[in-house]
Amino acid sequence: MMEIRHLRYFVAVAEELHFGRAARRLHICQPPLSQQIKALEQELGTELFSRKNKRTSLTEAGEVFLKEAREILHRVELATEKVSRIALGTMGRISMGFVLPAMDTFLPDAIRKFRSRNPDIEIRLLELGTLAQLEGLGAGHIDMGVMRLFQQDTPGLVVEKIVEEPYVLALPSGHPLASLTTVSLGALDGEPLILFPRQSHPTLHDKIIACCSAAGCTPKISQEATTKITMISLVAAGMGIALVPESARKQQRSGVVYRTVLGDLPMVELSLVWRKDDVSRSLRRFADTILDMRNGPC
Repeated sequence: MMEIRHLRYFVAVAEELHFGRAARRLHICQPPLSQQIKALEQELGTELFSRKNKRTSLTEAGEVFLKEAREILHRVELATEKVSRIALGTMGRISMGFVLPAMDTFLPDAIRKFRSRNPDIEIRLLELGTLAQLEGLGAGHIDMGVMRLFQQDTPGLVVEKIVEEPYVLALPSGHPLASLTTVSLGALDGEPLILFPRQSHPTLHDKIIACCSAAGCTPKISQEATTKITMISLVAAGMGIALVPESARKQQRSGVVYRTVLGDLPMVELSLVWRKDDVSRSLRRFADTILDMRNGPC
């Protein structure tokens, strides 16, 4: 059966048009080279070289085969190089899920930094909720994710906390509590509260309600919203007040002010998650870039 080495032997002879010089170039003896070329011609069922008057030249079939052989060898070299670079982690493709609030953190800077240093690693970003990301990791649809975990089980996964921030209170600028620098959790009693749906994060939802109750506040949930941007828009529309992550302060919205909350509320966390059995070096390099930047730019 034809092998890659047979193509290399043929190309060497075709370029040198001299079996002796080709053998020296290949660092093999001439008789075995001549035997390999003869066997190749027999396998193809045609002569590749014309041997007349002690001169070697390509036949018409040999000319065609030389072009194809060079193309095959070139593609083999490219494939070998790609595999080698993937093994080294300098080439590849990474699919990463993220929850929208992650884009208000250092994550965009980390992605930009990684891409500038690793231009041959393709990053595919997908906006997905936490549960969808966990399902995607389990099914192999994504390689890593940035998500909000709150006591979810994560068997078989590596979990690295990358952001931890408190909740702040988003208020209409004309609200009586807006005149205060800080607002106690108990002061929210009876206020129309905009909160995320319980089904999206049931444990976190229940924890917030329990903290409010412990502070003497009975929440009156007036609206539900799945993103902080929507919550802030509803606050701006005068539909209520909202507890949002501190990074929401970056969302400057006319008619909305933010105040520090005094009280026992859970911290808002973002975690970087990937499969323990993932041996991709490019993924590990990407994770290291994110983790190195979680405590500030470097």
